[in-house]
Amino acid sequence: MPIKHKKILIMEAGGIGDMVMSTPALRALREKFSFSEIVLLTVPRSAQAINTRQYADRVLYFKQEAFSKGPSNSIYKQIFSNLKLLLALRREKFDMMIDLQAIETWKASLRRFIFYKSVGAKISVGRNSDGKGFFLDVKVDDDLFGKTHEVDRKLLITEALGAETKNRKQEFHVSKEDKEFINSWLIDAGVEEKRTVVALQPGAFVPSRQWNSERFVEIGRRLSQQYNARIIITGGNNDNIAYEISDELIDIKPVLAVGLSLSRLGALLERVHLFISNDTGPFHIADAINTPYVVLFGPENSYRYGPYDTRSGSRIVTGMELTCSPCLKHTCRTHECMESITTDMVWNGVESLLTEMKREKYV
Repeated sequence: MPIKHKKILIMEAGGIGDMVMSTPALRALREKFSFSEIVLLTVPRSAQAINTRQYADRVLYFKQEAFSKGPSNSIYKQIFSNLKLLLALRREKFDMMIDLQAIETWKASLRRFIFYKSVGAKISVGRNSDGKGFFLDVKVDDDLFGKTHEVDRKLLITEALGAETKNRKQEFHVSKEDKEFINSWLIDAGVEEKRTVVALQPGAFVPSRQWNSERFVEIGRRLSQQYNARIIITGGNNDNIAYEISDELIDIKPVLAVGLSLSRLGALLERVHLFISNDTGPFHIADAINTPYVVLFGPENSYRYGPYDTRSGSRIVTGMELTCSPCLKHTCRTHECMESITTDMVWNGVESLLTEMKREKYV
C-alpha cells in the first residue's frame, strides 16, 4: 500500500513550554504517520525539552528570531537570516507541513505565508488563529483568548488529520544519569532529605510575565521561617534576578541552581516538594512530571497556558483583570497586571497547596 505522505515536516517554533505542551500532538502524529519520514523543525533550546528521536526521524533547527515571540527584526531580515535553511527545506520536497503553533499577529501571519510558500510543501496544516491562518490548506479554528488549553489546541490539528488523541499526557524525559547527578548535587549542597524543599523560578523568558523580585524574596523568607524550608533558586545563567534574590536571602542559605540543562532541571524538580514560578517554560516541565507548583499569571491567558496534567496539584495566582489583558506583549511599560499580584495572594496559594500536601503526607 503506497504511503500518501512520504515526508512530513512538523514545526514547533515556540519556547520550552510550547515544546512540552506539544508532546501529546507529536506523539499522536508519530503514531498516525508511522510509515512516513517525519522531520521536526524547531529551535535548539526548545529541542532540549524532549527526546526528539521519539517523535521524529530527523531534527532541523532555525534561528531563534525566525518566529520568536520576543522583539524581532523586520519580516524580511527574519526570513533571509534563515535563507540557507529555507533552501534546504525546499529541496526536501515535503508532502505535508504541519505547524503546531498559533499565529498570534498579522505580522506573524505574513511571515508564515512567506515561509510556507518558500518551503513549498504540497499541503500546509495549522491553526487559523482568529482568521490569521486563512492561507492554510487544512486549518483548525483557534480563538487566541478562548478557554481551550494549548495542549488541546495542538491536538485539534492532529484530530483534523485523523490521528488518535486519547492519550493527552504531556511528556518530559529525565535520564537516569541526570537523576544521579542531581542526587549527588543536592547532597553536596547540604540539602537534607527530611526538610521541605521549595524551588523558586523568579525569571521569565518573556519579561512582561516576571514578578517583583522583592516579593519573591519575601516568599522565600516566609517559607524558611514558617516551614523550615530549604530554598532553591532556579534560572538560566543570564537570569540576574536569580543572583539578586540569592544575595537577598543569604541569611537563610539558599541554593543557587542556574544554568542547568533542561533534563537536569527536570530531575531537580522531581526532587523538590513545591515549585513557585512565573508563567515560563520550567513550570510546564513541573506540570508534565507532576511536581506540585504555584504559578503566577499576569498578561497571558491562564486558561490557554495554565495547569494541564496537575490541575488538582497546583495553584494559579492571577493578576488584576485590566482592559488590556490578556495580552501578547513581550515587554510592558506599566507591568500593572503583575504588580497587582501581592505577596499575600501568592502566600495563600502556597499555604493552601502545602496544607493539602501535608494532609496527603506528601511533605
